[in-house]
Amino acid sequence: MNTKQIHYDIKPILETGSNYYIIFGEKSNGKSYQAKHFCLENYLKTGKRFILLRRWKEDISQLWCEKYFDDVDVKRLTDGKYTTITCYRKELFFSNLNDLGKPIRGEKIGYVMALSREQHMSGGSFLDVNIILFEEFMERGIYISKEPSKLMTLYSTIDRKKGDTKLIMVGNTITRVNPYLSEWGLQPIIRNMKQGDIRTIIVHNESNDVKLAIEYCKSSGGKTMAIGNASSMIDKGSWQSNPQPKLPKSKKMYKVLWRVGFEYQSFRFLGELLQDKENPKYVCWFIFPTIKEFKDKNLLIFTDKVSIDKHYQRNIYDLTFKNDNITMILQTFREGNIFYSDDLTGTDFKQVIDFSIRR
Repeated sequence: MNTKQIHYDIKPILETGSNYYIIFGEKSNGKSYQAKHFCLENYLKTGKRFILLRRWKEDISQLWCEKYFDDVDVKRLTDGKYTTITCYRKELFFSNLNDLGKPIRGEKIGYVMALSREQHMSGGSFLDVNIILFEEFMERGIYISKEPSKLMTLYSTIDRKKGDTKLIMVGNTITRVNPYLSEWGLQPIIRNMKQGDIRTIIVHNESNDVKLAIEYCKSSGGKTMAIGNASSMIDKGSWQSNPQPKLPKSKKMYKVLWRVGFEYQSFRFLGELLQDKENPKYVCWFIFPTIKEFKDKNLLIFTDKVSIDKHYQRNIYDLTFKNDNITMILQTFREGNIFYSDDLTGTDFKQVIDFSIRR
């Protein structure tokens, strides 16, 4: 077994000189370690503080904040001046411990915030900050409503139109279904990235060009100890997926009777109603991804986009027009009658669609 481990290096993506940095990959490969060290070294070099950001208020307990910095050799970093980092009233300090183990706070180096409380920061002055480190920006659970807009509002509160605040977003490859990737138009880029790739794009807003760098971290190697569906994500950085049903026969053994399109959160899929050539009474659905835009004007498309065109529908079980034949066909779109091209496709599909698949 190859147990050689490669530790993540943040320098290549920082050298792109971007405004925003999106860094994702396997768990425990050193992403957070490198990012927090960059924040600390930036403070020691420039005197500028940083904001450690999480999604929810519950994520930023004092215990979590202080444990987050446990792997930092503060004594070496500060040439022996301090030995630890402590959190007090959501502010971070270089500190020392007295003989009783009580922290004696020294220099304030940053702040801890929850994005869910962004509105409470409006009007605040953070001219001493030039880095926002957003940890765990990829979530397997619930995101904040209109979260990307809230992050941009917080960023504007911190940056105050100076244009020199770096936003570093760190996450694990839990799921590609993410509001930032969708709203910022990054899904096509993410889907084509391989581990080790760094991509940069320029996004033009009303008056400026914003440079954004994206890195899909290479696998770090080392021992692989996780088991179960998440093991490939944890140990290798593959996108996490759950087992999905595959066609029981080769695709060549089926005849395509009808096609529909699905487009939700920038993901596109084609759905084919298949008939078994050997058993014509048996029909099933086959879902596979596509990157092409739907140009067939007669194709029925289920989407989260708003359109008055009847060919664009939101819910496969609740059409806005009356057609008994189509309605009857779509009633066959049931959990036990749907197959996917691969596990990741099925996982993505079930996470992005705007309706619940019936059993």
